Amino acid sequence: MSASSAAPAPAAPAPAPRPPAPEPRSVSPEDDIPEDDDPDLDESALSGKELLVRELGATVLEEIANE
Repeated sequence: MSASSAAPAPAAPAPAPRPPAPEPRSVSPEDDIPEDDDPDLDESALSGKELLVRELGATVLEEIANE
């Protein structure tokens, strides 16, 4: 036998499978309202036009009032 006919090294063991993620809890819309003293509640949150201007640098060309 020569040194070139040595058996290949064994492969590394496969990592252990990860446990399945827990199912998300089902919360009714009535129970999904933040409390007034919630520290994560951000009263300065923007939406609509102000959010688009701040985050995307949007420019309002013309506003049309719906009657």
